[in-house]
Amino acid sequence: MESNKVEQLLEAYFEGATTLAQEKQLRMYFTSDHVAPHLESYRDMFTAFAFASQETYDIPIHLPKQKKPVLRWISGVAAVVILTIGITTQIIEPDNSDAGIYVGNVPQEVGVLKTKQALGLMGKMFSESTAQLGAVNEFNTTTSNFFKQ
Repeated sequence: MESNKVEQLLEAYFEGATTLAQEKQLRMYFTSDHVAPHLESYRDMFTAFAFASQETYDIPIHLPKQKKPVLRWISGVAAVVILTIGITTQIIEPDNSDAGIYVGNVPQEVGVLKTKQALGLMGKMFSESTAQLGAVNEFNTTTSNFFKQ
Protein backbone atom coordinates (compact mmCIF):
# COMPACT_ATOMS: atom_id res chain seq x y z
CA MET A 1 0.00 0.00 0.00
CA GLU A 2 1.33 3.48 -0.82
CA SER A 3 2.45 5.60 2.11
CA ASN A 4 0.39 8.59 0.87
CA LYS A 5 -2.77 6.51 0.97
CA VAL A 6 -1.86 5.16 4.40
CA GLU A 7 -1.25 8.69 5.69
CA GLN A 8 -4.64 9.81 4.34
CA LEU A 9 -6.32 6.81 5.97
CA LEU A 10 -4.51 7.55 9.26
CA GLU A 11 -5.69 11.14 9.19
CA ALA A 12 -9.27 10.02 8.53
CA TYR A 13 -8.91 7.33 11.23
CA PHE A 14 -7.91 9.84 13.90
CA GLU A 15 -10.78 12.11 12.87
CA GLY A 16 -13.20 9.18 13.13
CA ALA A 17 -14.15 9.29 9.46
CA THR A 18 -13.04 5.84 8.30
CA THR A 19 -15.21 2.88 7.43
CA LEU A 20 -14.72 -0.58 8.88
CA ALA A 21 -13.12 -1.74 5.64
CA GLN A 22 -10.59 1.13 5.74
CA GLU A 23 -9.78 0.36 9.37
CA LYS A 24 -9.22 -3.27 8.42
CA GLN A 25 -6.81 -2.14 5.68
CA LEU A 26 -4.89 -0.06 8.23
CA ARG A 27 -4.71 -2.98 10.67
CA MET A 28 -3.49 -5.32 7.98
CA TYR A 29 -0.88 -2.78 6.82
CA PHE A 30 0.52 -2.08 10.28
CA THR A 31 0.60 -5.75 11.32
CA SER A 32 2.53 -6.68 8.17
CA ASP A 33 6.30 -6.50 7.76
CA HIS A 34 6.21 -3.80 5.05
CA VAL A 35 5.60 -0.64 7.10
CA ALA A 36 7.26 2.60 5.98
CA PRO A 37 9.96 3.78 8.38
CA HIS A 38 8.29 7.12 9.15
CA LEU A 39 5.05 5.25 10.11
CA GLU A 40 6.72 2.76 12.46
CA SER A 41 5.45 4.66 15.51
CA TYR A 42 1.86 3.66 14.64
CA ARG A 43 2.75 -0.04 14.35
CA ASP A 44 2.68 -0.62 18.13
CA MET A 45 -0.71 1.03 18.43
CA PHE A 46 -2.34 -1.10 15.74
CA THR A 47 -0.62 -4.24 17.04
CA ALA A 48 -2.07 -3.53 20.49
CA PHE A 49 -5.51 -2.97 18.92
CA ALA A 50 -5.27 -6.31 17.10
CA PHE A 51 -4.22 -8.07 20.29
CA ALA A 52 -6.99 -6.40 22.32
CA SER A 53 -9.64 -7.35 19.78
CA GLN A 54 -8.79 -11.02 20.29
CA GLU A 55 -9.09 -10.89 24.09
CA THR A 56 -12.25 -12.23 25.65
CA TYR A 57 -13.71 -12.13 29.12
CA ASP A 58 -14.58 -15.67 30.15
CA ILE A 59 -15.61 -15.10 33.77
CA PRO A 60 -19.41 -15.14 34.13
CA ILE A 61 -20.98 -11.93 35.37
CA HIS A 62 -23.32 -12.34 38.30
CA LEU A 63 -25.85 -9.56 38.50
CA PRO A 64 -27.71 -9.08 41.78
CA LYS A 65 -31.35 -10.01 41.66
CA GLN A 66 -33.60 -7.01 41.61
CA LYS A 67 -35.95 -6.78 44.52
CA LYS A 68 -39.58 -6.42 43.70
CA PRO A 69 -40.87 -2.97 44.59
CA VAL A 70 -43.34 -4.24 47.20
CA LEU A 71 -42.66 -1.40 49.62
CA ARG A 72 -43.23 1.20 46.91
CA TRP A 73 -46.48 -0.52 45.93
CA ILE A 74 -47.72 -0.66 49.54
CA SER A 75 -46.84 2.98 50.20
CA GLY A 76 -48.67 3.99 47.02
CA VAL A 77 -51.79 2.14 48.13
CA ALA A 78 -51.58 3.72 51.60
CA ALA A 79 -51.29 7.18 50.06
CA VAL A 80 -54.35 6.57 47.88
CA VAL A 81 -56.35 5.36 50.90
CA ILE A 82 -55.37 8.42 52.96
CA LEU A 83 -56.22 10.77 50.11
CA THR A 84 -59.58 9.06 49.58
CA ILE A 85 -60.47 9.37 53.26
CA GLY A 86 -59.38 13.02 53.34
CA ILE A 87 -61.33 13.95 50.23
CA THR A 88 -64.50 12.14 51.28
CA THR A 89 -64.48 13.79 54.72
CA GLN A 90 -64.20 17.19 53.06
CA ILE A 91 -66.90 16.51 50.48
CA ILE A 92 -69.42 14.86 52.77
CA GLU A 93 -70.17 17.52 55.42
CA PRO A 94 -72.65 16.94 58.20
CA ASP A 95 -75.77 19.08 57.90
CA ASN A 96 -75.19 21.94 60.34
CA SER A 97 -78.23 24.19 60.34
CA ASP A 98 -76.65 26.19 63.19
CA ALA A 99 -73.59 27.21 61.16
CA GLY A 100 -71.94 30.34 62.56
CA ILE A 101 -73.64 30.07 65.97
CA TYR A 102 -71.64 29.08 69.01
CA VAL A 103 -73.01 25.74 70.17
CA GLY A 104 -70.57 24.90 72.99
CA ASN A 105 -71.38 24.44 76.66
CA VAL A 106 -69.99 27.87 77.59
CA PRO A 107 -72.10 31.01 77.02
CA GLN A 108 -70.76 33.57 74.57
CA GLU A 109 -70.07 36.20 77.27
CA VAL A 110 -67.85 33.78 79.22
CA GLY A 111 -65.87 33.00 76.05
CA VAL A 112 -65.28 36.71 75.43
CA LEU A 113 -64.17 37.16 79.05
CA LYS A 114 -61.72 34.24 78.85
CA THR A 115 -60.31 35.66 75.61
CA LYS A 116 -59.77 39.06 77.24
CA GLN A 117 -58.00 37.40 80.17
CA ALA A 118 -55.72 35.44 77.84
CA LEU A 119 -54.85 38.55 75.83
CA GLY A 120 -54.20 40.52 79.03
CA LEU A 121 -51.84 37.80 80.28
CA MET A 122 -49.98 37.84 76.96
CA GLY A 123 -49.65 41.64 77.17
CA LYS A 124 -48.25 41.41 80.70
CA MET A 125 -45.69 38.78 79.64
CA PHE A 126 -44.71 40.91 76.66
CA SER A 127 -44.16 43.94 78.91
CA GLU A 128 -41.99 41.92 81.30
CA SER A 129 -39.87 40.57 78.48
CA THR A 130 -39.27 44.05 77.03
CA ALA A 131 -38.26 45.27 80.49
CA GLN A 132 -35.62 42.55 80.60
CA LEU A 133 -34.25 43.80 77.28
CA GLY A 134 -33.17 46.98 79.08
CA ALA A 135 -30.82 44.87 81.20
CA VAL A 136 -29.40 43.27 78.06
CA ASN A 137 -28.79 46.71 76.52
CA GLU A 138 -27.01 47.83 79.71
CA PHE A 139 -24.83 44.70 79.55
CA ASN A 140 -23.94 45.44 75.91
CA THR A 141 -22.92 49.02 76.62
CA THR A 142 -20.84 47.96 79.65
CA THR A 143 -19.00 45.23 77.76
CA SER A 144 -18.39 47.53 74.77
CA ASN A 145 -16.86 50.12 77.12
CA PHE A 146 -14.74 47.43 78.75
CA PHE A 147 -13.37 46.10 75.47
CA LYS A 148 -12.61 49.57 74.08
CA GLN A 149 -10.01 50.15 76.78
